[in-house]
Amino acid sequence: MGRTYPIVLVIDDSLAFREFAKYSIKEDIKWINIFQAANGVEGLKLYKQYKPDVILLDLHLPDYNGLIVLEAIIKDDPTTKVIMTTAYDDDQELLNTMMRLGAFSFVPKPMNRINLLKVVADALRERRNANFYGTIRNPVKSSQV
Repeated sequence: MGRTYPIVLVIDDSLAFREFAKYSIKEDIKWINIFQAANGVEGLKLYKQYKPDVILLDLHLPDYNGLIVLEAIIKDDPTTKVIMTTAYDDDQELLNTMMRLGAFSFVPKPMNRINLLKVVADALRERRNANFYGTIRNPVKSSQV
């Protein structure tokens, strides 16, 4: 069972960043679904519902630390490509922790459109090359509905 288009989930408390990411990605990649969440709880709910291929995840969310959300996602599905973002990028130990926990990449804020598109395209390409692109992992069976 698969789906037609890849899914990107943007989890960030900044509406401006969510809209920037959505507009930038949609402008370059026409056939893609993008969902948005303003906090960790909403993000995890959307993750479980849609099983996105790529997630843009802010480190500093109003309810959870982004590392907790990252751990939950990677524990559920280590093939999901999670791209961490934050304006606070001067802590090398924190960056190392993100990568050790399973982040695909890190992009500091503010970011330009080209950097955003490059990392999202790289993540989607890696998913496609691993034959996970656009697939639904752990789908709900009709008997569970």
